[in-house]
Amino acid sequence: MRGRRLRRALALGAVAGLAVGLAACGGGDDVSTVDPAADAAVLNEVLGRQLAAVEAYEEVLPALRGADLAMARRFRVQEQEHVDATTKTLRGLEEPADPAAEAIDASDLATSAEALDFLYRLESATIDAELNAVSRLTVGWTRPLVAAMAANQAQRLVLIRRALGASPLETVPQAFETGETSAPEGMMGR
Repeated sequence: MRGRRLRRALALGAVAGLAVGLAACGGGDDVSTVDPAADAAVLNEVLGRQLAAVEAYEEVLPALRGADLAMARRFRVQEQEHVDATTKTLRGLEEPADPAAEAIDASDLATSAEALDFLYRLESATIDAELNAVSRLTVGWTRPLVAAMAANQAQRLVLIRRALGASPLETVPQAFETGETSAPEGMMGR
């Protein structure tokens, strides 16, 4: 009987320990480190970049034709969806959408190759900015959204590399896309 009580106590202790451990692994936020105002500042930086990218895409469109034009139009629509989602996230934090204006000059693009090169650099810089933002966010539910946006930018880089003439293996040159990957040698200017 004594052994049965000991086993039961150990089993209950194990279940309680497992419950505590699972609760600690949950997606909840550590209340002491959550700062919605700081997150709003980070998200407003992202929003400023996104708004500038939408405008830059508008400036790039006249330099493109055919499939490249269709691709850029789709990317512009996706970027507007990012703007909308970031604005909605700020509302969810009960913080204002008040991004600083960012200018991305895309006015001197005469050829399709120049436009694609510009888009490559635009998307690379945006990935870098969004990944940096993810690391600075404190409210747990905001991180997956910004990470998903960065993943979408990385998908775009694959297609832009392909449009620039990259071979299938060159379209995904590394296991991690950080926005710092240069276009494969000889690809730019094709």
